[in-house]
Amino acid sequence: MIWKEANMWIREDTAHRLLGREVVHPATGRTGTVATVLVRTAKTTGRTTSRTAHMRPLDGSGCEWTADPRELKLLR
Repeated sequence: MIWKEANMWIREDTAHRLLGREVVHPATGRTGTVATVLVRTAKTTGRTTSRTAHMRPLDGSGCEWTADPRELKLLR
């Protein structure tokens, strides 16, 4: 699915390797499951400007958060 912002296309990366996986975000120490990864692409250049992973917590707090998916590490 693709959404529009003023100067960006936003699409869901349905094939991202971390989708559905349990991960740790070392910057915060939080653990969660990757629910989705959104990719923002500039309309004028076609270049990807950012990727954002949306996580659901494993600690039962219900407080979801976002992070750069490159920062996430798989839980072992």
